[in-house]
Amino acid sequence: MKTGIIVGTNELSRLTYAAMTAVIVSSMGDEVKVFLTMDAVKAFTKNPEVKEEDISSKTMREKNEEDYVSLFKKAKKSGTRIYACSYATKLFNYKGITSFNMEIEGGQIVSVW
Repeated sequence: MKTGIIVGTNELSRLTYAAMTAVIVSSMGDEVKVFLTMDAVKAFTKNPEVKEEDISSKTMREKNEEDYVSLFKKAKKSGTRIYACSYATKLFNYKGITSFNMEIEGGQIVSVW
C-alpha cells in the first residue's frame, strides 16, 4: 500500500506526529511519501524554524523527546521519500529543495496541519 503524508505546519508536535506516522507505516512495509508545504518547509532547512506554541510541543521539548528530524531519518532508512512544495520553496526563497511529484495514486493520504 502507498501512504502520502502532507505536512503544512512547523509546529514541533505536529512535525513529530508526521514523522512517527512515517516511521510506523514504512516499518510495516508500506511505501511512504511525505510532502512538505508552506510552513513545514521552514523546519527542513539548515537553520530550521520550528514553533513550540502548543502544550504538546512545549512538553516534548522539556522532556527532551526524540525530535522529528531523527524520526524522519529512521523513516528514510525504511524507504520513505520526502519532497518539498516548489511554491513554498520559492515563497520563502529556499534553494535546492526537490519538488514533489505526487506518487500516491490508489493510496491513502494523511494530512498534518
